[in-house]
Amino acid sequence: AAPLGVTLVVLRPDAGTDPLGVAAGLTGTAAMAAGLVLTRRWGRPPGVGTVAATSWQLTAGGLLIAPLAVAVEGPPPSVDGPALLGYAWLGLVGTAAAYALWFRGAARLPLTQVSVLGALSPLTAAALGWLALGQALSATQLAGFALTIAATVVGQLPVLPGARPGLRAARRRRS
Repeated sequence: AAPLGVTLVVLRPDAGTDPLGVAAGLTGTAAMAAGLVLTRRWGRPPGVGTVAATSWQLTAGGLLIAPLAVAVEGPPPSVDGPALLGYAWLGLVGTAAAYALWFRGAARLPLTQVSVLGALSPLTAAALGWLALGQALSATQLAGFALTIAATVVGQLPVLPGARPGLRAARRRRS
């Protein structure tokens, strides 16, 4: 339900299917899922804090994608004062703080609850576009908001007693 709600929020009536975009989206989703599962499975090395681990992960990711970005987009443009402020905001708040909170939550919450939270990112972007830029939201987009938020809330509910347990819980009981 959450992906359907996000689809209603972000797709326009004239949208078409771009196979490269679909492949990129699926690859990004797979990478995020793998990162979430591996972060939960491996944890952090002893003595390494959330901010340090997050910083190393983002640095490694940036170094891996930088050559591709330069190859596709060309060298970066010159940087002025407003761009530096924008980079500082994106780097400190939109990246460092957001990812530190994300990985801290991913280490403490059940994976099923964490996995649904990613749907809130495009909703936040659309809401900020509405608030800061005066962009209009259609009835379809508002319905998508409601559906995504409802799915996210339901995803946070505890498992009901007697419900089918996850595979890991079933394995623990058997051993």
